[in-house]
Amino acid sequence: MTLPTLGDKHAQTLAKARILFTDVDGTLVAPGGTLLADAAGRPCVRTAAAVVEVNRVGLPVVITTGRNRMQCTEISRLLGWHAFIAELGCVVQFGRYEEPLYLTGDWPADALADEETPWEAIVRVGALDALAEAFPGRIENHDPWHVDRIATHVLRGNVDIAAAQAVLDELPLPIDIIDNGIVRPPRHTLVGVDEVHAYHLVPRGTSKTRAIALVLERFELSAQEALSIGDSATDVEMADATALLVLVANALDDAGAVAAARSRPNVAVTTRPRGEGWAELAETWLAARQSLGA
Repeated sequence: MTLPTLGDKHAQTLAKARILFTDVDGTLVAPGGTLLADAAGRPCVRTAAAVVEVNRVGLPVVITTGRNRMQCTEISRLLGWHAFIAELGCVVQFGRYEEPLYLTGDWPADALADEETPWEAIVRVGALDALAEAFPGRIENHDPWHVDRIATHVLRGNVDIAAAQAVLDELPLPIDIIDNGIVRPPRHTLVGVDEVHAYHLVPRGTSKTRAIALVLERFELSAQEALSIGDSATDVEMADATALLVLVANALDDAGAVAAARSRPNVAVTTRPRGEGWAELAETWLAARQSLGA
C-alpha cells in the first residue's frame, strides 16, 4: 500500500481544521535544529514564511515532541506559539506562563511523593540502574538531551527492546521503554554499538494521543478540527487523535513510521522533506481554508 500524497482530496478536511499539532526534530527544522534552512542545510526561508502566514490568520500550532519543557517554551516563544506538549505527551502546558501538567498514565494516584516529579520517581524505583546492569556498556543517558527533563528519561544505545521491557516490568511502577529510532550522536561511551538508538522511559499509558485529546478538550475543539504532522512512528500515533496526520517526505525512510502509517486511513505524505514539507502542509491548509471560505 502506497501512502497518499497530500493534495486536493484532503481539501475538505484541511478547510475544517482549526489547530495543528507539530513535531519538531525531523519535521519542522533542518538538520542542526535550524528553521532557516532546507533539508540539505542550504539557507531557506520557506518554513519561516509558512509559520508567519499561519500565525497571521490566527491558527494555533501546538508543539508536540519528545523535547523537554524548557526547550518547548523557548521554541514556542520564538515562533509566536503558546500551548505545547513535551516529553512524548507526559508534560502539557496550555499557556506560556502557566504551570505544567504532568500526565502519568496508568500510575496510581499516589505514585509520586510530595513535590516529586515523574522523572525523579523513575530514578527512585531504580529503572536506570536496572537497565545499566542488564545491558552493560550498551545503554547510557542521551547526553546532553537527557538534562532538564521533568517526566521522562531519554537514553541511547542498542538493546533488545523486549528484554529491556521485561527488566522494567519488575519495578514497582509501570514504566515503558520506547525506541525513538536511530540517532547519530557526535560521541558516546557505548561498547560495541554501531547503530545507536534513542530510547525514552515513560510512565505506562502516556502518549501524544492522550495529550492531544486533553488540549483539544481545553480549547473546545474536536478531533475533526485538528491536524498533526511528524516524521516518526511515535508521531504516526497522532493520527488516532486528529482528522489528518501528515508525514513529511523524509519519514518514508523510516520503516517503522511507514508500517504504522499503513494501518491508518487518515495519513498523507508531503512531497518535500523536513521544514519544506511542513511549509507544504501549511500552504495547502491555508489555501483550502481560503477556497472554502473558512
